Amino acid sequence: MTIDINIFLLFVFTVFLGYLGNLFYVKTKVPDVIWLLLFGFLIGPVFKLYDPEPFIRASSFMSIIALCIILFDAGINMDLDTFVKIFSRSLLLAFIYYFVNMIFVAVFLYSVFGGSLGFLNCLLLGAMLNTSPVTLSSLFHSLKFLNFDFKDVENTLLLESVISTSLSFICVITLIRLIISPGLSVVDSFRNIFLSFIFSMGFGSLSGCFWSFVLNKLRGQKFNYILTIAMVFLIYIVSEGVVESSGALTLLFFGLLLVNSDSIFRKLGFERIFEVEISHLREFHEEITFLLKSFFFVYVGLITSISLNYMLTGLGASLMVLCSRLLVVRLYNYIVKLDVIESDIVKFSIANGLSTLVASRLPLLYDPNRLFIGDPELYNNVCFVVVIVSVLISMFLTPFVVSRDLKLMSERANPNV
Repeated sequence: MTIDINIFLLFVFTVFLGYLGNLFYVKTKVPDVIWLLLFGFLIGPVFKLYDPEPFIRASSFMSIIALCIILFDAGINMDLDTFVKIFSRSLLLAFIYYFVNMIFVAVFLYSVFGGSLGFLNCLLLGAMLNTSPVTLSSLFHSLKFLNFDFKDVENTLLLESVISTSLSFICVITLIRLIISPGLSVVDSFRNIFLSFIFSMGFGSLSGCFWSFVLNKLRGQKFNYILTIAMVFLIYIVSEGVVESSGALTLLFFGLLLVNSDSIFRKLGFERIFEVEISHLREFHEEITFLLKSFFFVYVGLITSISLNYMLTGLGASLMVLCSRLLVVRLYNYIVKLDVIESDIVKFSIANGLSTLVASRLPLLYDPNRLFIGDPELYNNVCFVVVIVSVLISMFLTPFVVSRDLKLMSERANPNV
């Protein structure tokens, strides 16, 4: 009975802390992810109030649920017109930064571990690091007080984070398969990544159109949202197991087409074929995402084991994340001309988050017996540090630099004021 009470108390405190974290953010500018991770870390490794073993056993289940929810969330919160308008800019930034950052982090880890970890394993950790849509949304919320129009750069970075999140899960799973299947061809693996993108876009889009038709027929019925969540999990299972595409990217396009089907068909000349209750869907999903996000952050903090070695490795990896971002933005500026303020924001928007922590649990999911990946906890523990450091850099350094440059621009425009 004591265990049940402790679990209920964990549920209560997690929900309260997640809610209060959103309120504290207005005053402290520290996002709820930091409070939740630290809470889990305190009740687990520090004070040992909870045994992490049952939570570790549940890691596979938690990781898949979190993966499905966050990718579907990204899809249903994106407008198709905005998606088309900024897709090329975001895709370019996402691909350049993601792969440069992966190489930077991999080379750093390989040098730190003296080659004992193996270069593919080092690449695997680099592949897990990607910017977080949730934290970026919080960042732009904090920039509103500056009275400047950040909408274009906000949309570009949010879509970049969605693309890099999808790319991250595809690359992480591909690298894990290369590690646990040494005979697998690298060329075949990258070809599979390309085919995975194509199949995912096609299957996700068709599924989104089909489900919008179903929801249109069921309009006004109870429990449509719960039925949609069941469909999300089914599509992930079919995508991964039958179609052999990326379940992550499939869910992104499923959500995108689900909420934009009516707009698409009206542009093709059809009138009111689909009428999905989008605001109702988003409202309920936001509640579920809040609950899941809160529990997953606490759960990751609870099962994390931080040593001096992990901490230093995480700090070094965070430095590589920042250095690679600064380099990529200089290159990106030659192709897509950014103004000073946009450049400031893009430079320091490096916050990792939920998707990074979910990806860090995948090695144990694919190799539970540790036959090929001897220390899967390394990924979770290092990513834990990277998430905290990168969030703090983004949330505190970005507003400081942007406000400073806006002040300089104002002084130059009005030198006598």
